[in-house]
Parts: sequence; C-alpha cells; structure tokens
Amino acid sequence: MLRTLYRIQTDSHRDTILDGIGAQLRGGRWNLRGRPMVYMATTPELCFLEYMVHLEGTPLADLPPLILCEIEIPDEAITWLEAQELPVGWNNPYVTPMGLPQFADAQFRQHRTLCLALLSAVVPLSPSRNVLLDPLHPLRAECRVIQIEPYPVDPRLPTATL
Repeated sequence: MLRTLYRIQTDSHRDTILDGIGAQLRGGRWNLRGRPMVYMATTPELCFLEYMVHLEGTPLADLPPLILCEIEIPDEAITWLEAQELPVGWNNPYVTPMGLPQFADAQFRQHRTLCLALLSAVVPLSPSRNVLLDPLHPLRAECRVIQIEPYPVDPRLPTATL
C-alpha cells in the first residue's frame, strides 16, 4: 500500500525533490549538516506552516515561486513515533535541543526505516505529522513524485515578525 505525502519547496529545485540536498547543505532540526534528509508532511497545510516558520521575516510576497509536491511512499516503510518517544524538549519553538539529529539517525538505524513520522513543533496537537525521509535508504528507489503543481500563497496571510 502506498501513502501520499506532501512537500512544499521552491520551483527552482524541482529536479532534486527526493534528494535532501538543501537539508544536507544547511542541516535542519532533525539532521546535521552533511546528512541528506527530505522533510515532508502528511498534509499540505502542515507543509506550509513548517515552511513559514523558516522565513525569518521574509514577506510572503517576496518568496520565489513555490510548488506543492505529492510523493508516494510505501506505507510500511514509515515508522510512526509519538510524543513520549521523542527527546525532552523536541517541541521547543525557540531552541532546537541538542541531540535531535542524532536521535533521528538512531531511529532510522534502529527501525531500519525509510521514513520517520513525527509530531510537529509548530502545531503539536495536530493529527498531521511531519515525515522525514532518508534518501540514502534502499527503499528510496520505490518513492515517486506523482504530481507537482504551483502553490499559490494567499496575500492576506501575514509574515510573522518579532
């Protein structure tokens, strides 16, 4: 059985959707720089919220064109983790706790899994989940981008600034 997951990203990188190059170059909440990772979600809405928290004050109108990618993943290749299985402080919105990337790597190894499904620090009470994909896993070859479409941004949305 296949599960559809979603990813929002800039259109300029549409040829590398499942490669995890951006995360590899910059690192992320759940991966160290140098480790490729593809960040996805179970719903387009969560993808967009997660994208927005990384804008660092960039007005939405100034964003490059975004695309919504629908990706099919073998459902049995996803390991679902609950809040009590995550490290203390995983959901801190201001500081990423030390050790989250190492925790994710250990989970990938322990479960021998293609993907980890985790709660979102942005909306931790949502039933939607973030999904991390390991592009180095052998089952990565079974993943398919099934649709790409422009992702319009509603101009009424504010850009959060502090």
